[in-house]
Order: sequence, then structure tokens, then C-alpha cells
Amino acid sequence: GPNIGPFHDEDGNLLHKPNNFPPHSVALQVLGTFILWFGWYGFNPGSTLALVGYGDVLALCAVTTTLAAASGAVSALFTDTFLGYIAEGETEYDLSM
Repeated sequence: GPNIGPFHDEDGNLLHKPNNFPPHSVALQVLGTFILWFGWYGFNPGSTLALVGYGDVLALCAVTTTLAAASGAVSALFTDTFLGYIAEGETEYDLSM
């Protein structure tokens, strides 16, 4: 059936504020992130391997992939910190988000 847990109570009535679900496993989140990141390295720089003699293009793809992942992580951290500051009035840098 539909996932009504976060938005409805046991009787099916709509909640004013959605239920909060704690994260299941931070270790599995990190593992999944590294698996995706490794896959991006296989796809982005790996797709340039057919270009013989253009190692600088491969290196640029690898650097761009690394900077994109790092920028995404830093942006998520600061966005979560900012939204937490607005909601609760205090700053907390939570890497597990």
C-alpha cells in the first residue's frame, strides 16, 4: 500500500506536521555514496580512455568529477546547517545529515 506513515496517523487523518523518521544506517549511506562516486570515476574519466594520446582530457575529467562531488557535499552541509538555523535558531554542523 501507499506510504502514509509520515503524513497520516493510524486512523488515516492528515497530520499538521509530518512524522520525523530517523536515518536507518549512516554507514550504509556513506558506503552507497562511495560506490556512486567510484562509478562516476568509471564513467566520466573512463569514457575518455578511447582517446589515445589525450591523457590531459582524462585528468581534467577526473579532477572535475572530484570537485563536483566535493562541491555537492559542502553545499549539502551548509544548506542543512542554514535550514537547521532557521528552524531551531542554533547552528549545528551535522555531517550525517
